[in-house]
Amino acid sequence: MGVSVYIPSPFRRLTAQHSYVDVEGSTVGEVLDALERQYPGFGDLVYDRNRKVPAHINIYLNNQEIHDLDGVATKVSDGDQVAVIPALAGGAVGGDR
Repeated sequence: MGVSVYIPSPFRRLTAQHSYVDVEGSTVGEVLDALERQYPGFGDLVYDRNRKVPAHINIYLNNQEIHDLDGVATKVSDGDQVAVIPALAGGAVGGDR
């Protein structure tokens, strides 16, 4: 069965436009590694140069942010859902111009 991973729109270019991908792993880190093996370059989007998840990438396990759990060492089980969500930047300034 594995773990279902939600792939955000900006990252789907690496997953052949799939919004969900099923992979195997016993921790969030193993799930991310499996994504990198299946879709080379994915790890470059979720890790910094020190192989840490940067603050602008939020990863959720069953709707709970992994920084509130054990980070990438957080255990996962068959049927769990992982979501990788990059922070959005930009936008319009309100008011009359």
